[in-house]
Amino acid sequence: MERTKTIKISIPEKQRIDIYLKNALSISRGMAQKMIKNGNVFLNKRIVRLYHTKVKQGDILEYIENVPEPQVIKEADIPLNIIYEDDYLFAINKQPGLVVHPAPGHMDDTLVNAIIGKKIKRENFLNEVTRLGIVHRLDKDTSGAMVIAKDEKTRVLLSEMFKRKEIIKKYNCLVYGVIDQAGKIQTRIERDARHRKKFTAKTLYGKDAETVFRPIEKFFNVTLLELNLITGRTHQIRVHMNYLKHEVLGDPLYGDRNKDIEVVEFLGYDKMSVDDLIPRQMLHSREIEFFHPILEKRIKITADLPPDFARLLDMLRKKQEKLK
Repeated sequence: MERTKTIKISIPEKQRIDIYLKNALSISRGMAQKMIKNGNVFLNKRIVRLYHTKVKQGDILEYIENVPEPQVIKEADIPLNIIYEDDYLFAINKQPGLVVHPAPGHMDDTLVNAIIGKKIKRENFLNEVTRLGIVHRLDKDTSGAMVIAKDEKTRVLLSEMFKRKEIIKKYNCLVYGVIDQAGKIQTRIERDARHRKKFTAKTLYGKDAETVFRPIEKFFNVTLLELNLITGRTHQIRVHMNYLKHEVLGDPLYGDRNKDIEVVEFLGYDKMSVDDLIPRQMLHSREIEFFHPILEKRIKITADLPPDFARLLDMLRKKQEKLK
């Protein structure tokens, strides 16, 4: 869990920002430099990129800190759609609206609450906080396939596979506009200096991000895409589609409300129906494929589209058919 803290600098003389952070937060200089490297430090509303940047009296310094997750995790009776399971791991088709980890506002109604004590046991993990068997995540309103480890050994092996990019992750999404050809997006992604909950690809800094996409179906002003994530940055697909000006339909952070309304009106409804027809970002984790680290066999897990995504897609198909 993250939160932004603000400091108004009051030191009498200029000082390197990594040294200031070290002294102000009682952390090591290496830790201060890591915060800067990760794009989590801002000086007067601009991202700090250099460790030797000087701060002076009157400057406003902001930094993003990770707040420890709550230690007590309550069990919750939340239905899950299990689409694969063996003795070492299982996979779900996550429903939209389900948060993965406990955080303020969602302490007892998350995926972790749903699996603890049922699909996984605390004693099988060294980390008894909130991660447990979670090795990757989906945003709250992104649906689809997620793999979860049942024990610490499997969790570590899967986590290492994700880091080495050995796990194939394919998504489906509905984006605004017509995309005729397959392509690849290669950018860097970092936190947006103006909107801290957002990330941006309009930068020369940050972390490398690569997304491969190809059109599956095309409508008058909407395209159904299949995407393969080569890297796994926060909000990567949503940021990359925004970067291309082909925003994911229904995306509250990176989308365009007017474009959503245009799609709804194309379907024959007024703009008041937009929240009903496009209730969330139309992004779905369709497939995960990997070599099972314990059973030593290839596993491919496929998650069907949820009702809201399938309904909108069906409406687009029917409308397009009438235009022929």
